This record gives sequence, structure tokens and C-alpha cells, in this order.
Amino acid sequence: MRPNPHPGTAQTLDDLADFLRDLRTAAGSMPFRRIRDNIRAHRRAQSIPDDAPSIATLHGYFKHGRVRMSPGTVLDIARALGLDAAALASLEQTCHRVLERADRSLIVTTRAAVPAPTPRFTGRTEDRARIVRLVQNARAAGESAFIVIEGMAGIGKTELAHQAARDLADAGLVEGPGLSADLRGYDPLEPPAAPDAVIRGFLGHLGVPGRRIDVLSPAARAALLHGELASRETLIVLDNAADTAQVEPLLPRGTPCVALVTSRRRLTDLAAATRIPLDVVTADEAVDLLREHDRTGRLDAAPEAALALVDLCRRLPLELAAVGRQLEGRPEWGIGDHVERLRRIPPAEHSGPVLALSYDGLPEPAQRLFRLLAIHPGRRYTAADVAALADASVSEIDRELTRLFDESLLLRRPAGAYEFHDSVRALAIDLANREDPASGQHAAVASLLRHYRTRLESGQDPLDADRADLLACLHVSGHDEAVAELANLLNRSLRTLGHYDEARICNERLLRLARRSGALAWEADALAGLAELDRLTGRFRIAAEGFAQARRLRAALGDRAGEADALRGLAQTSSNDDYPLAIERYRAALAIHRGVGNPVGEAEALWGLAEIALTIGDLTAAASQAEAVTAICRRIGNRLGEAYGMRAHADVLAEQGDLDAATRGYRASLDLCEQIGNRRGGAYAVRGLAGVALRGGDLDRAERRYRRALDTCHDIGDIAGEADARRGLAETALARSDLEAAADEFDAALPIYRETGDRVGEAHTLAGLGHVAWRRRDRTKARRHWRQALELAERGGLPLSAALREALDRNAVTDSV
Repeated sequence: MRPNPHPGTAQTLDDLADFLRDLRTAAGSMPFRRIRDNIRAHRRAQSIPDDAPSIATLHGYFKHGRVRMSPGTVLDIARALGLDAAALASLEQTCHRVLERADRSLIVTTRAAVPAPTPRFTGRTEDRARIVRLVQNARAAGESAFIVIEGMAGIGKTELAHQAARDLADAGLVEGPGLSADLRGYDPLEPPAAPDAVIRGFLGHLGVPGRRIDVLSPAARAALLHGELASRETLIVLDNAADTAQVEPLLPRGTPCVALVTSRRRLTDLAAATRIPLDVVTADEAVDLLREHDRTGRLDAAPEAALALVDLCRRLPLELAAVGRQLEGRPEWGIGDHVERLRRIPPAEHSGPVLALSYDGLPEPAQRLFRLLAIHPGRRYTAADVAALADASVSEIDRELTRLFDESLLLRRPAGAYEFHDSVRALAIDLANREDPASGQHAAVASLLRHYRTRLESGQDPLDADRADLLACLHVSGHDEAVAELANLLNRSLRTLGHYDEARICNERLLRLARRSGALAWEADALAGLAELDRLTGRFRIAAEGFAQARRLRAALGDRAGEADALRGLAQTSSNDDYPLAIERYRAALAIHRGVGNPVGEAEALWGLAEIALTIGDLTAAASQAEAVTAICRRIGNRLGEAYGMRAHADVLAEQGDLDAATRGYRASLDLCEQIGNRRGGAYAVRGLAGVALRGGDLDRAERRYRRALDTCHDIGDIAGEADARRGLAETALARSDLEAAADEFDAALPIYRETGDRVGEAHTLAGLGHVAWRRRDRTKARRHWRQALELAERGGLPLSAALREALDRNAVTDSV
């Protein structure tokens, strides 16, 4: 038998997969079924619940291309393959390090625009003209244009890309504001951006709902991006690429798009790309750049000193811009004075003496802020957030950020935000580590985390601009309690907004923190959070396992309210196909919440019971439970819960035929949802109003309202609501005898119901397709659809069963005649 490989060298998820493959080879290519049996045996011996991974899951851990791995599963597999205790301990540390890095690679800021170039951009005339010619030629040939701008740090790659983007827009060669992302290929602290995370961001900018993005595999997401760009002349700027493997999935080949890529590395293996290697600017261009900052004529009066100055800047645009600011700030100095000052700084001390001089010339408050920005976990800095980091007023910080920008030590971005250039950030990190005590840095980060927690607790923060920075805060060390609180809050906010994949990052980070520190309450929070995301994305079996694990932990902790929440989650996972079990779980949760005096939990359990009662036709119970939800939420000031309760009661009134009262209830629910900005609840209220119009025979109004609900659900990524709206449109078309439109809408709704496991919606949709087939005189198809619908309806105890049996009986009689 071969000796076991050592896990300590793994750096990526692919490396972990390679390690497991080598370990399996050393174990004689142990069959996967035996690996699973060994895992189960170990769990039984340790009295651990038997939730061993499936054979398919085990296979996946040995393959490249995963975006996530569970440390527990990696350790289970390694143990089953015979890894000893010491090596397992080393593997556990490696797993946490690798997974931390993998998580951070998923935190990426993308933009629905290309940043504007600096107003004083000069030079690179030939390179700019060449880029325009390349795109013109690609347009004439009907091809994509991929251009890689290569060169050393600080040479002006990013600025050239931004200026070229403007040139292409001015020439009418690209449409729209474009897409851009910093791929972080050479960031001093962060790992390179994962291509899949960039693709997610771009899809969101193109209007694809988050829920649709989340259910796809990475390969399918890449294909979707390329499909979305297939007919658009979009410009994509990919800045700071690490290598070809990072860039390749982001290039929409076979489309009319233009991609400008910048990299310090020569990407010679990137197919069909034109490479533009940058050298330092010429001496004349360098002096021209300095003239943009100095109109006094000093440079022309001392040409030899001017040339010495640009040589000391190594003719790098980044350093030339910094010296230009210094010329502006000291108009009384001669050019020779600036040369001598620069010569006194050893070039090897930093990336370049120019940046050090810019820092040295700052007043102490600006120097301190420069160093503090280096310890900010994110990459985007606003005055409000930095004020918390620096314990200063927003106006004071805004003034100092402007000063740093004026000294070319920060880049200014839209919406009042700032960023570092990588080279400048490296300087700031070095200075912070040299000059600031660790205790002061710890206190500053703690203040920033409190600031973000307060923002999230207020519930007023849309999170659109800085989700990546908030997620980055989850990876700071030495602040476990603050990070755990932030992870819980951020998870709820992201989940509400439909950013499920980012919410998953929060829970997985919390789970690792919990298991590392032995905090069972955090572990239960993380398991419940992951289970809720699995439920929302239709993974009901996995969700049920997660809620069951969370419930066991809550019970062990004596957390009755938490146990009841887990029971409610279990009820929700079973409410599509096992109503008796779901009702039992909701009632158990309701009893606990009432016992501990938790009105929010009580209302949530009653809401679940009301939904089931309405589905199975118990309108009396549904009305009572919906009224109770409304009353509880009104009493405690939960306006969203109140709106949902009113809508559920309106659903009952509509089923009872009281259309006027139902309309009033839906309108009241809609008004509340619009006041608090809950688009999902508003869409469902509009759908209820559409149903009232359909029942009342106002088909035009019904169609308008169903389309309004459909548009909103599509925009927010609520595919379950989208399916319900499409079914409503199908039923409206059927009432018009527009059989083709009815069939199209039913056909569109059916796969969504099946994907989300909504057996009720599937049954009603199959019944509708049966009616379409019957009206088309296709009796065989009608019977097939009705029988499929009846099987689902009888399993769920739906009132629809009686109507389906009647239709099948009537159909049989007609056939016999």
C-alpha cells in the first residue's frame, strides 16, 4: 500500500479533491460504497446521527470545479480512507484555511458600468488608436474582440482600459454603460475573484433575478451569461486578471461583445485575444503628464531637472500622478528641489519613493486615516463607514478622504466611494503594520463591525452598494462574537432580498466559526439558516435534514423558541406533500411559542396552519387562523405579518364568494406592503385581486393584474410566485377560450412547480392542461393529465379531487356514448 499523502500543501478546493484522490489511491482505490459504509460505522460508534453523504455526493468531492466543500465531509472521507489522527488534525486546519480562501474568492464587487478615466489622462495615443481599430475590424467581421493590456504594476493598464472604454463608446462601437470587475489577481490580502462570482454579479446587472441565478450550476450560469450577451454589443472590462483560467469563463465567445482585460502576467495562452504589452511612458509623455499638474512653466524652464524627475518616477503613470500632486502643493519649489527631495528616499524602501513622499507630506490625521484604511476588511470606502473605523465625524472623514484622493493615494468611485490602487494598498498595509499597535487596530475593526451591525439592525439599509464589503467583514479574525452577530443579521437581510448564494456564505462562515469554537448556539443558527435557504430553493430533503439537526441542537441547549422555529421549518418542508405531518409540526411549534410567550413565532406557526387549511378547503379554520395572525402582528407592530394575515383572510373570503370583502382585504394588504416596500407581498396581493376579477368575469382586469404580479415576481426572482401568476393567466385565457395561450402559460408554470416541489400548484396546472386538451377534443391527453392531477390531489387531500373524479367519470360516459 502506498504511503498516505500529506494534506498541508493544499491551497484550493481542487487541491483538496486531488488530496482525496491520492488518499483513495493509497487505500487501494476503495469503492465509494465502502467509503460510505465506513463513514456510517464511525458515526454509529460515536453516537452521531446517521446522515452520511450519498454516493453521488462522495463522487463529487473527488472532482475538480467545486465551489464549496463541507469540512466535516472531507474529514469523514479521509477518516474512512484510513488517515490517522495526527494527519486528520492537520487536514482539519488545512480545510478551514482553504475554505476561508474559497469563501473570500466569492466576495466580489462587480459594476454595471465602466469607471470613468481620470480627467488628466495623457499619452498612450497609439495604444488607444490600436484598440479602436481592433474593435472596428472585429465589428466588420462580425466577431468578438478580446484585448489584453499587459504590463507591470503602476504602468497605467487600468487607466488605459478606462480611457479606451470611453473611446469605444464615443465611436459608437459599444452600447450601454458596460460591465466591469476587479479580478484581484495580485491583491496583497485577498485571493483572486472566483469567475463564477463575477458571472453572478454580471447576470444580476443584466436583470436576471437572483433566484434564477442560484439554481444553476456554474457551467449553466456561464452559458446563461453568454446567452444574455449574445445580441448585445456590450463592453466588459476585466481588471487585474490573475491568469487565463480566471478570465476564460468570463469571455462571451461568439457574441458581438468587446472585452478589455488587464493583467501583470502575459496571457499568451488566451485564445483569440490580442495582447497589447505596455512599457513605461516616453519621457515626453511623462513630462506632458506633469504639465497637467503644473502650469507655472517650471518644467520647461529646467528641462534637465524635469527629465531627472520623470526618471526618478520610473516613468510610471501612478508615480507621475503622485509627483504631479506634489508640484501643485509646493508651487514655490523649483523642479530641482523636487528632484533632490525624491533622491533622499531609498527606492528599495517601498514600491517607489514617490508614494512614500506623498504619504510623508500628509498631516497626521490624514496619515492615520491612510493606515486605517489598510485594515478595513473591504475594498470600498465611504465616509460614513470609515468614520466608524476612525472614531471621527463623517464630515471630518470626508475631508480627509478628499485629501488622500488629491494626493493620488486613493481612487474615487461613484456614489462617494473610494478605493486603493493595489500598489498603494501594499504601502498602506506596510505602514499600518509598522506604525500602529495591534490593540488599536483591533479596536478600530470592532468599531466598524458595530457600525455595520447597527445599520443592519435598522432594517433600512438596501445593501446594494456594499454587500461585498459586509461579507468581507465576516472573515476578520479575533472578533468571533461580533462576526457571528453580523453573519446572522446579514443572512436575514440577504435572504429577504433574494441574494441566496451570498446568504449561504454567511451561514457557512458562521458554521465554521461555531465548530471551531464549540459554540452550539451558533452552529444551530447556521444549520437553520442553511436549511431555510435549501427550502427556498426547492431542496426539501436537504432542508429537512438541516432543520432536524438544528432542532436537536436547540433541544440540547434548552432553547425552546429555537426548537419551535426548527419545527416550523420542518413543517414547511413537508407542507407540499404530507399535510398531516406538517399540521402536527406547526401545532407543536405553536404550543411552544405560546408557552414561552413568543408572539412572532406564534403568528408564523398560525400562518402556516392557515395556508394548509385554505389548501385543503377547511375555510372556517383558515379564516380563524388568518384573523389571529392579523391581530397578533397588529398588536406587536409587525406590519408585514399583518399584511400577510389580511391577504390570507381575503383568500378565504374569495373562496367563500364574498368578492367585495375579499377585494377590500387584498387592497388593505397591498397598501401595507407598498408602504413598507415589500414587493413580494404586494405581488401576492395583486394576484389575489386578479383572482377576484377572474371570478367576477372581468377578464381584461384579471389579465392586467396577473401580468403585473408576474412582472414583479420575475423582477425579484420569486419563481414560485411567477408560476402562480402564469397559472392565473392560463385560467384567464381558458375563460376566454384562448386555448393556445392557456396551454402556453400552463406549460410555463408546470416545470416551476415541479422544480420547487409544489404539488398543489402542479395538480391544478395538470388539471388545467386536461381542460385545454378536452376543449381541443384530445380526450386521451385530457384523461392522462386529469389522472396525474388526481393522484397528486388525493395524496394531498385537496378539494380538487372531487372535481377531477367528476371530470374523469363524465369523460368515460362520453366515450361510451
